[in-house]
Amino acid sequence: KIKTSDEGRVMKTAAAFAKGMLELEGELPPILVSLVHKEKESVHMLDPSGNKEVKVALESCKEKLHKQLQLDYDFSDAKVGECKILEEMGVVSESSSMYEALRSLKNPRKCLFEIHETIGELLQQLDDMLGMQGSGAEEQNEEGEGLKAGRREDEALSGIKLYKGETLLELTERWRLLYNKLYDDESEEFDLTKIPDVHDNVRFDMLHNPHLGLSQTLALLYSLAKLMADCVVPQEYGITIKDKREVGTKMCKALIEKIKYDLIIAKTDNQVDMRYMIDLSHSADLAINTLGRRIRTRLYFTSESHLHTLLNVLRFVQHDSDDAFESPLDKNARKMIKETPELCYLTQIVLRLFEDTKKDINDPKRFRVEIGFSPGATATPLHMSEKSRDGDTTRFDTAQLHTISKEMLTCDELENYFIESIKNGYSKEESDDEREKSKKDKKKKERASSVP
Repeated sequence: KIKTSDEGRVMKTAAAFAKGMLELEGELPPILVSLVHKEKESVHMLDPSGNKEVKVALESCKEKLHKQLQLDYDFSDAKVGECKILEEMGVVSESSSMYEALRSLKNPRKCLFEIHETIGELLQQLDDMLGMQGSGAEEQNEEGEGLKAGRREDEALSGIKLYKGETLLELTERWRLLYNKLYDDESEEFDLTKIPDVHDNVRFDMLHNPHLGLSQTLALLYSLAKLMADCVVPQEYGITIKDKREVGTKMCKALIEKIKYDLIIAKTDNQVDMRYMIDLSHSADLAINTLGRRIRTRLYFTSESHLHTLLNVLRFVQHDSDDAFESPLDKNARKMIKETPELCYLTQIVLRLFEDTKKDINDPKRFRVEIGFSPGATATPLHMSEKSRDGDTTRFDTAQLHTISKEMLTCDELENYFIESIKNGYSKEESDDEREKSKKDKKKKERASSVP
């Protein structure tokens, strides 16, 4: 089963993945309609937009970031434990990706001005290209300000073939909108929520439109935008560990509940269902020892926000007492995630459930779970050029999938950890309802036990 949020690019990715995995032919729309599920429950589970508490928490994080990363301060020589600003930004270790990003960034305000100026230079170059192609093609719109462009005029401004049919005029306006929204001249402040958009747009144009001849300007803009995005994006979902924990449990509560349910069903459903059996007609081609085993696969496609927050839930213990519920992740794996600067396209978190049939059915070690993680297509587009683009397949490569769970993590251990995380993700109203339900259940048990 394939489930997705209602974001267009997420649904397209799910359909494209299904096409490749199942070796299907044809266009994506029929695959999207027939195989990708977008019910109300899965949208709520994979999209945070409807959660008011999450929205409030995210706004609070963005407000703090807005103040901290507007500072005219040089972080080159800043040291953890000595710099109060680092402490306020939740940087508690010099091995964290955030610390390295700030040191590389040096002065955040200076970097923001450089990004804005570089976009201005890019716009000037694009306007020059439009001027050369569209001279005499425009006419003033009599009904108001701006230019009036008919179909022929628009085609005149589209002489350069761009990716997916985008016109040069559309590309230019895409960058002009970002330029205008990034910096407010009156308040002299930057809108940091536009930094991820700048990073995504410049990466897109470097990968798909290198033939524009703007590689030098785009490469400079990419370097600056990546430095800033590495500081902004991970902190949008919590600045301190406490923030990351609270935002993560609230945003991912429904998803964690569903994963826990999937694990329970996979463990307890012993009925033979041919839908989950391996097709034995291909047995000669499969390097699988147990061909008669049941296979259940659940694929959930979502946005970067859920990936950051789910990793935070797995990394940071949800209980007041750290001894009660340890993180299901290995210590070295938690360090690796902390040092990962970016979650790219096709980032994966994979949970695999294994059964040891030699162990007793009541033995907790009969079922174990492995958790895998890959930060996705991390290859940099900086080396891309028009001549080598088509022959360079490294831009499609995804980072290796690493096992990040503790050795011999039992399914029971992971389920209990999820139960505690789910409790922490309840809103105040849900917590009250849950406590009332627990009281009623307790009274029922007491009455049942008192019956002779």
